[in-house]
Amino acid sequence: MSDNEVVVKSGRKIAMGSDWWDIRDNGETVRYVDVVTEARHHHGVFYLSLGSAFIDANNAGVVDIAARLRMDIGTAQQLRQLLSDMIDQALKPVDRDKAN
Repeated sequence: MSDNEVVVKSGRKIAMGSDWWDIRDNGETVRYVDVVTEARHHHGVFYLSLGSAFIDANNAGVVDIAARLRMDIGTAQQLRQLLSDMIDQALKPVDRDKAN
């Protein structure tokens, strides 16, 4: 599997409490993001916008908005925990004793 392969596709399901909801993929292009362009909250809604930076020869840099996310505090907390776990895992040193 390549690093850019989409692994969550239409036809799969996700647990929502005691129910299973269908996942529907509308075919949005996967975008690499490297700039946070908005991060704020208002009345319990968290606003997060991400951008893709482009630098082309002698031209001025440009940031294209790649995603605008709005979420409640519960989803924001889940995202924070998920990212924290992923970062911890990525920074964990390789255990050479368990290598093949």
